[in-house]
Amino acid sequence: MSTKPRPAIHEALALDRVRALRGLIEDCAARDEGATQLDRDVTDALHEAGIFALMTPAELGGEEAHPDIMIDVIRELSYYDGSTGWYAGAVMTGGAVAGAYLGERAIDAIYRSGPMKLCAGQAMPNGRAYREGDGYRISGRYTFGSGTPTASFCVGGYLVYDGDEPVLGENGQPIHLIGIAPREHVKFHGNWDVMGLRGTGSYDFEVCEHVLHEDHFIHAAAPMARRGGTLYRIGFMAIPCLHHGSWGIGVAQRALDEWLAIAQAKKRPDGFAHQATTMQRDFAVAQGELRAAEAYYRQSYSLLFERVEAGAPAEEIGALHLDARLSTSNALLIGTRVTQTAFTACTTLALRDGNMIQRCFRDSQAGNAHILTGETSFIEAGRVLAGIDEKIFF
Repeated sequence: MSTKPRPAIHEALALDRVRALRGLIEDCAARDEGATQLDRDVTDALHEAGIFALMTPAELGGEEAHPDIMIDVIRELSYYDGSTGWYAGAVMTGGAVAGAYLGERAIDAIYRSGPMKLCAGQAMPNGRAYREGDGYRISGRYTFGSGTPTASFCVGGYLVYDGDEPVLGENGQPIHLIGIAPREHVKFHGNWDVMGLRGTGSYDFEVCEHVLHEDHFIHAAAPMARRGGTLYRIGFMAIPCLHHGSWGIGVAQRALDEWLAIAQAKKRPDGFAHQATTMQRDFAVAQGELRAAEAYYRQSYSLLFERVEAGAPAEEIGALHLDARLSTSNALLIGTRVTQTAFTACTTLALRDGNMIQRCFRDSQAGNAHILTGETSFIEAGRVLAGIDEKIFF
């Protein structure tokens, strides 16, 4: 595969590729809401359209897209179907992390041995790694492996052990590695039975014991980008956060648009539902909250990218990291609140299976439970804002 950098894509062209898939995505999502993974026609179409490679380094054949483009693309996919947006974001994140941070042997296996392989999984350190020669003997079991049904390599987190004791790094903490295991060494447990985000294929999976060269691992405490530009220097956590925040906004906006359509069609004794002043008030408040959350989120990442690219000092970047992390969690929180407001306002209509607002409500509740943007994230940001900690991990 050619490693010649591709020219930067224009935002409208990326969205055109996504919008061309809307009918397919919505039809497949509506056909079987109980399906535990996306229809293969959808994942194949996303792959063929280059959507999964949007965050991959340009020198490896990806787009290395600006955060503004990533936010628009994932927001749009999530508007069509929450599971599709989440799945795509997880696979894009895997490609970005693998392409920018892994060593050459891993890059050869993923990008230079034919068409780009997909990577997805979960980086929490639930596995163990034992040093063996120039690699590690790894094993572990993980939950919430979003995007793994089509992944050739599964991401997992590992603590390094020596015997029965974890090995400590220079910071006095256990060494946390993030590695990618070939699919042939992974067992899937097929237990994704959930209320929301049903189509994401977020199965539990188990990495069976085997040895991988050290090029297949990243040191989570101090990840160093080996290739690519500014996108991979704005912060390691920025990559998944670009997925989560835009996902929450897209799902919530769909819920609001569906709410309005129902209100315009629902006849009441005193007129149509959208003519009621209480509906107009609540709808306006919800729109205002979501638009404010989206504006804060977009501004945070655009400014962070701009200042990192300009070589701004570390102190300034640290403050921007706080806003990026906080704006991501806020987007999920407000999106969930807005979606619940829409669901409640539509009363019994939203209870019916197959109703889009019901699906948005279920998906938003599931997405907001993620540890990346949940209560812990707000606590970490609050500690910095209160002057207890100096900076937030990003």
